[in-house]
Amino acid sequence: MAQADTDIKTNDASSSKETNNLGLTPTGYEREKLDRLLKILDNGFGMDSDKRKVKFLDAKKNVQSPQRVKTFYVESWPEVKVKLGNTIRPMSGSRHLIGGTPITVETAVSLKHMIFGSWASQVHFFSTEWKKSTVNFYDISGPFSFGLQTLRSGSRGLVLAIQAYLLKSLIFDRQFASLALIRSALQPNEFERKRALVSALCQILWKVGDNRRCCVCLQQVARCFPNDYRCRDDGITEKILLFEFKNYKDLEMFMNRHWTEFQREGNNGCIMFLYSIILSRTTEKIYDDLQMEEDDRKRKLLTDNEDCSMALLNLLTTGIATPYLHNNNLIYSEDAKVLEDEPINARDQRNPTPDEEMNEEDAKPRRGIQVRSTIGFLYYDKTEQQNARTEVGSMLKTPKLPIWLTSTNGQIGLLFSNKIDLVSDWRVENRFSLHYYTGLAAHKPCILDIETRHGRTVRGHTTLTRRKEDDRIPSMEHIVMTKWYGAAIKWQGCDPFF
Repeated sequence: MAQADTDIKTNDASSSKETNNLGLTPTGYEREKLDRLLKILDNGFGMDSDKRKVKFLDAKKNVQSPQRVKTFYVESWPEVKVKLGNTIRPMSGSRHLIGGTPITVETAVSLKHMIFGSWASQVHFFSTEWKKSTVNFYDISGPFSFGLQTLRSGSRGLVLAIQAYLLKSLIFDRQFASLALIRSALQPNEFERKRALVSALCQILWKVGDNRRCCVCLQQVARCFPNDYRCRDDGITEKILLFEFKNYKDLEMFMNRHWTEFQREGNNGCIMFLYSIILSRTTEKIYDDLQMEEDDRKRKLLTDNEDCSMALLNLLTTGIATPYLHNNNLIYSEDAKVLEDEPINARDQRNPTPDEEMNEEDAKPRRGIQVRSTIGFLYYDKTEQQNARTEVGSMLKTPKLPIWLTSTNGQIGLLFSNKIDLVSDWRVENRFSLHYYTGLAAHKPCILDIETRHGRTVRGHTTLTRRKEDDRIPSMEHIVMTKWYGAAIKWQGCDPFF
């Protein structure tokens, strides 16, 4: 019997040595650690082994009240506060971020110059509406489970540009496409729309950085540099950490961990994403894209009303901050006259005058949209004269995907379809439907049924009657007719709005 006991002890010792050699901890060690933890917790609350509930001890009455406790995770205790009894909730604010490069005074000054202009960066700050703007979804049980919330402020153009790429990920970037999946793309679940949002943010930043690099700006609690006369404090710019990436997969991994930073209250999500776009493109390239002199008051990305400028909308959709909407380059002289596009031989035979040769030498090209964009753009303003309307080039009118940002009388919206053949097959354009989305809380589901084969009814024959008929046409229909001229449009889900 004694011999058997010694054999068992030697076997236990040999097994413990083997587990140690394999890098594993013996079972007894883990049990000791658990016992120590239970002894420590006995002072504050006990454990009922029968009901498996945590009991909080009341020091005054010595009465144990069993309550179920949910698991929660925090990154730093100062950011945790207690509400509604024993329910612990994280505070709505920034977390302590790990890593990153603190922003410098020079970078902060260049960001403000780029957004507000060099003459107004010391006196102009972001409005309250910009500070409230975040990248948040609507309720998943509502009609716009795919949609991002927008406010009646200048940040709506930025959020709807993100919405355009989000729809691209939901509808057209599926690994396995089918008619049923495309029809259900506008009713995503939590996982699908979270994945689409991360993909949209990454695609915009990577495209702005020429598919080579990008920079993500996140706000922390502490400031990064002391007070400086060159950069007036606004509570935002001086608290930014910069995260640079040169690999798209690393960017996706980072955004999957920190995408909620653009949704938290008090984190200024839209402002952080705007800063990320500027630093991803770099201020030098943006100034080169703007094609303006240093003393030009329009040399900035936000207008005087803090709306997104045309250059910023082009930067979001095409990756280049050009303020023009035409295709390729247009040659203008100093007196703002377009030089004639004619063959070299014809120009030599014409024998141009010295003044014309001087204008040709001083001509400056206006760079427009060089390649076909993934997301399109349509523009209409009823205050413009009929013979002086803003023309949009085919690179933006006919994008790669049937998604268009729209500017209707200065109001930004989004038109899209779930039929990818709409921009590649002319037969699909005979009859189709478009969804219109603004992201506002008062917006109702709006679908436009468009028929281009027969078009509208016969219009008046005189100029006066045609002008009166044009005034009765809603502006939303006018902007559709800039792409499909003479189309007949029927409204579903809402009344026509002007």
